[in-house]
Order: sequence, then structure tokens, then C-alpha cells
Amino acid sequence: MGEKILVIEDEESLRRNLETCLGELGHRVSSAACGKDAVSLLHREQFDIVITDIRLGDMDGLDILKRLSSLSSQAGVLVMTAYGSLDSAVEAFRSGAHDYILKPFSLDEIEQRVKNIASNRNLQRQNALLRQEIQQRHNPSDLVYESQSMKDTYDLVCRVATLRNNVLITGESGTGKELVARAIHELSGRQAGLLVPLNVSAIPDTLVESYLFGHCKGAFTGAERSRPGVFRAAEKGTLFLDEIGELPLHVQPKLLRALEEKEITPIGCDLPTKVDTRIVAATHRDLDAMVQAGSFRQDLLLRLNVVRIHIPPLRERIEDIPALVTHLIKHHCANFGRPPLRIEPEVMHHLMACSWELGNVRELSNFLERLVIMSDRDTVREDDLPKTFRTQGGKCPLHLKEVVSRAEHRHIVSVLRSVNGNRERAACALGISLATLYRHVDRLGLKEGWTDL
Repeated sequence: MGEKILVIEDEESLRRNLETCLGELGHRVSSAACGKDAVSLLHREQFDIVITDIRLGDMDGLDILKRLSSLSSQAGVLVMTAYGSLDSAVEAFRSGAHDYILKPFSLDEIEQRVKNIASNRNLQRQNALLRQEIQQRHNPSDLVYESQSMKDTYDLVCRVATLRNNVLITGESGTGKELVARAIHELSGRQAGLLVPLNVSAIPDTLVESYLFGHCKGAFTGAERSRPGVFRAAEKGTLFLDEIGELPLHVQPKLLRALEEKEITPIGCDLPTKVDTRIVAATHRDLDAMVQAGSFRQDLLLRLNVVRIHIPPLRERIEDIPALVTHLIKHHCANFGRPPLRIEPEVMHHLMACSWELGNVRELSNFLERLVIMSDRDTVREDDLPKTFRTQGGKCPLHLKEVVSRAEHRHIVSVLRSVNGNRERAACALGISLATLYRHVDRLGLKEGWTDL
């Protein structure tokens, strides 16, 4: 069965020709000779594709595009006009058009444009079904908790999810900031769009602007093709900016403008592009202290921090551990194709005695995954736990990287104390640059005020 198409054209001969041509191709075609009749039809019926002239006798075709948006229509829109210009094309796309065609055109050309829009809509439907199937198999935003602190956190998530404001999520590494961002997205009115995550700390400083806002082909050396950027990839959805504290200072004003004006300008492009993208940012850093230090803009923090959601560390909500263990064991067992393992009470006691201070829920999850891999029974018993874990009162056995990290922590603290917190002298004594010292201090979670270390 073909597409359900509405043709809006005040020139009768062209309107009739389009009706006939599209009907012979197997589409179900309705038509309107003026904007008023078109709006009436759009209120009564849903269409797959709308083909409209820009200049109508009683209404601007762009006004019809805006009406479609207010009706939450998912129709693909093809705009046709005899008054081709860059301005009208840009305005049509800003208003939601999918394609743009200049009069006069051949019927073969209109047929191809309709096929392209239909194909694009079919891909969107398939993507939506795929996302739904993935969520049914494993919903990543299933927040597991029993503690009052996390209940309060989830209540706040539910309250802010349906709003349009930006959200800042704070908390230590591994507490589940991305899960909270996914919950906000999936409980919002934007769940039909994409949640696009971007870890700012994983991108070289010179490429951050391109990743965020995109670039045009040839904008700089190596730009062999255009990049849309994550703002446009998350159009009508949510952009999750993880580790926002790592955003280079020179990019911060451009992000601020994008948040304030709701538009971006890709690198190498002359015209800005409107974007409808909600921002959820996250950080483990103290952004207020960074503002005082001059490494983060206060006006940008104010824009991001409309609502702040803080996730407490696992050591402050140990009552969540039994529910988390049950959930994570079930998840890891499913991944390895085996029935969920039972956990003996003695094992749970050891797990609750551990602070998980290095990685919070992520560290707990990794530990349980190793237990699932190593277990050859249907129950996890106390003797299945690593010996060092049992003999050290639930303290997790350390990997080499963790041992090195703790040694670094002790040595840097010792040097800072010896120079009364003087950063320049500490960097010199350690044989590293001041910038490298800042990175170590941040990675190791040391306080900004070092004089009381």
C-alpha cells in the first residue's frame, strides 16, 4: 500500500496532475486548493506526506508547516515554489520541511522526491521499533534503590523529566549519572527522539567544537565530508554531555550561545541552524570551585544548573546494595546465558561491608561479573569470594592500577602538605607541570582547598 499524501496547491492544473500521477503510483491522495481547507484536513486526518506550495492565495505555506508542528504530525513535508531563493529554502527547512523543489519540475522528479521521503520515514519507523525492542530486552534506566536518598533523587527525576529545562547531574564516578540521564529522557516527552551521549573528556580539545556543532565539508584540513554534530543528532531528543567540567574554555561561550539562542553554527557555515535539543550534563567535578578558579564560566554554569540532581555515593546508601546485587547478578547471568545465581546471606554481609569507594556501583557491578564468570554452582557462597576480600573485612582486592592510584594519592597529598598547599611549588617538587598537577588532583578526587589536607 502506498503513502497517504496531502497535496496543497492553489493552481488547479498542477494540483490535478499531481493527484493523478501520485494516485497512479499507488498512493492515497487528498488535495486542498487553499490553506484553510488544508488546515481543516490536517485536523481531521493523519497524512504520511504533505506536498505544499510556499505561496498560497490565503496562507503562507510555511504557516502550514508550523501548524503541522503544533499538531505533532509525523508527516514528511515536501515544499514546492516558483520563487526559489536561499532564504526561502532555509526558512522551509527550519520550519520542518524534509525536501524542497523548484517549479517547474517533471512528474518523474516529484515521484523520486516522494520515494525519498517515504524511505526516510520507513527508516525512522524501523529505528523506533528497534529502540523499543532494545528497551524491552534491557531498560538501562531501571534505577534500583531502597534508600530514602535515592527515592528523593528519583522523585526529582520524575518532576523535572517532563519539563524543558536543562539539568546538571553531579556525583562521584560510577554512581550512575548516565542512568539518571536516561531516566530523564525516557520519562520526558522526548522519548521518541534519541538520547545522544557524549563524553567530553574523551574528545581532543581541538575536535570538541566539531563534535558538538558539526562542520561543513572543507571547513578545515581533513574535513573531507560534513558532520552534523551531536546537537543536530539529538534533535527533538536529549543530548547528554558527560564530564562537562572537561569542556575547553574556548568552547564554553559557544555552548552558552547554543543554550541561550537555541541555535548552532557549524564550523565553516555562514548561517546558524535552529535546534530543539534538551541538555542534560553531568560531572564529578566541583564546578563552583572551577568557576572561582577561572576554568569554568559562571554564566554557563547558571544555564546548565537550572536543576541540579546529586547522586550520593554507594557508601552513603548501603541499604541499596542488596537490591543492586540482585539486579546486577540477574543482568550478568542473562548476559552469559545462565539462570540467576542465589546469594548466601554471608556473601551479602561481606558485600555490604565493603565501601566500594573507588568505583561505587560500577565497581560493585564489575566485582559481581567476575563472581558470575568464576562460579560453577547455582549459589554464590562465602568461599567463592576472593580470600583477600574475606580476610580484610569485605575490602575489595585491588588491581595494580588501583594500587598505583592510591600510591599517587598518598604521595601528592604528602607533597602538597609539605609546601602548605602551594600549587606551583608542589608541581615543581613532583617534576610535573602545573596543568598536569591539576589533572592528577581532579582524577584522584582531592579537594580544591589543599591547605587542610
